[in-house]
Amino acid sequence: MRADPSPELWPQAATALRALLLAAAWRVVLHARELLGDDEVEARFDFALGYVAAFEALPDEAPPHPRLAALARNWPEQAVELWLVHGLTEEDRRFGPLFEAMNQVLGDEGSQPGPAWLQQAFGTLPGQGLRPALRALLLTGVLKPEHAGQSRAAQRFEVDEACWAALRGEPFDEPAPGLRLRSAEAAPALEALVLADATHERLARWQPGQPLLVRGAEHNGRGSLVAALARAQGRPVLECRLEAGSAAPVTLAALAALCGALPLLRVEASPGEALRLPALVSDFAVVAADEDGLEGLPAQTLVVSLPLPAFEQRLALIEQARPGLPDAAGLAARLHLACGHLHRALMQAQSGDEAALRDAALAGGAAGLARLAQRLDPAQAPREALVLDDGLARDLAALAARCQQRDRLRAALPAAFAARLNAGVRALLAGPSGTGKTLAAQVLACELGLPLYRLDLSAVVSKYIGETERNLHRLLSAAQALDVMLLLDEGDALLAPRTEVGSSNDRYANLETNFLLQRLESHQGLVLVTTNAQARIDSAFMRRFDFVIPFRAPEVGERLRLWAAHLPEDHGLTAAQLGAVAEACTLAGGQVRNVVLDAVSAALSRDGVVGAELLLDALQREYRRSGGLCPLKGL
Repeated sequence: MRADPSPELWPQAATALRALLLAAAWRVVLHARELLGDDEVEARFDFALGYVAAFEALPDEAPPHPRLAALARNWPEQAVELWLVHGLTEEDRRFGPLFEAMNQVLGDEGSQPGPAWLQQAFGTLPGQGLRPALRALLLTGVLKPEHAGQSRAAQRFEVDEACWAALRGEPFDEPAPGLRLRSAEAAPALEALVLADATHERLARWQPGQPLLVRGAEHNGRGSLVAALARAQGRPVLECRLEAGSAAPVTLAALAALCGALPLLRVEASPGEALRLPALVSDFAVVAADEDGLEGLPAQTLVVSLPLPAFEQRLALIEQARPGLPDAAGLAARLHLACGHLHRALMQAQSGDEAALRDAALAGGAAGLARLAQRLDPAQAPREALVLDDGLARDLAALAARCQQRDRLRAALPAAFAARLNAGVRALLAGPSGTGKTLAAQVLACELGLPLYRLDLSAVVSKYIGETERNLHRLLSAAQALDVMLLLDEGDALLAPRTEVGSSNDRYANLETNFLLQRLESHQGLVLVTTNAQARIDSAFMRRFDFVIPFRAPEVGERLRLWAAHLPEDHGLTAAQLGAVAEACTLAGGQVRNVVLDAVSAALSRDGVVGAELLLDALQREYRRSGGLCPLKGL
């Protein structure tokens, strides 16, 4: 209702809402005449007489307001009118001076309905009248105190702006912090989604109005599925992100009812804890990870699981988004991305080659991953720098084959065995420091065409209870959805054995270990763990590794190959000198690297080449650093 009560000035207001607002205005004007007198109302507030005339001209039976009726189903009798009375100043600012004049007569002040006027207009009988109606409006958030902290006797109230706009049919895209309204037109069509047959069978059981829980990995189409189901009913989605320790906006249920929207709760529970969902009177949907614990779900809730897409789904997504893309089957076999990341990459990448698609996926979704891990550049790990014996080379080749055949492996196994197998691969690279474990991980990631991220312990481990588990969960979830290889360097710091509980610190340390045990086992991505202290790793972790690959100190022939791979081509050392160094100095690959860097730096400062003297000096410094004596006196 704007400056004139004529219906043509309310283009977005429904006929039912107009009738309700006119009834509320008529009641206000009736009380104004009693308090101020007819002459003063006519002289100072003649606009109000137009509302009286418009109300009296209404038909005897006005159509009901379906969305308001659904919201107010459990409200006390006078709650709707009480809300509309407070909203009159939103529709026509001239009601403000009218309320101010009535408040002055009753010893109150302000341009909203005052406490004394509200009591007079709505009554205070137990079980009805002002108090229960006011309580219902405050609990749903459609009405709120004008000034927080005032005493109850002096409180005045105003309508929530977002709820009032939704009542008028003018909802906001972001009606409250943490809420986002997605129109039905912006949602995908249900038939356009690429879903597994098992998902289709499960969804066939869903009835409109039935609560729905969709579990699965992040960015794997959970929200798109809910939006598509809502679109099939012609409904928008009101999305609310709910994390541990946070509460849903009090207006969530009211806004959903007024917008005719399906409430969608995106939850992220703390590991090991159950997150309590808000009580919603209407139907709703929840999207959560497989590991999230939830409380407050109705017994009739339908649970749908969205696994990461198998080869057939990935191929269908590629053919749908980029028809005619060369080597679509090969890309589907290698890109183990979540549905959302794969679709975004296909739509945004300029070319259809694998590297471009992976870069596009990372550009759109790696922000959370980058906060907890560091990307390693494969160019810093040339294949020739990795010197392996035959047994170690076979072990790494077997690991690479396992990673490449993740899709086909389950199909090749008996059904009873394959049902317990996920697509994750977990490997432990164990051996002395400097033997090439991290380098081997980089080379393996490069050969598989996978981005490699190294866990940043300083960012993941926290002194606050539960924060380490939460960070690990986020890191593993992001790595899984983006199909990146995750490296836990010096992983024994996280995989330590559980201890006898002698204090609260022991208890929480054991909880962290238990969580990581379960989370690694359920992880469907690739995880490499390196350690030079295998004995310090809990035996339960050892059973969960698919591969345990031992790295040992290099033998003479391997050391000679390491020197040849690291020294510049124009060095001044003879084959006999290099042989003597490899024979006498039992250095690992990392130590060889340190010596070469030292010697080459010295040669560059002299504008020369690496010779016997510079190499011997560098060797002696490396041995002193490790607390030993260089076995060579000269070359």
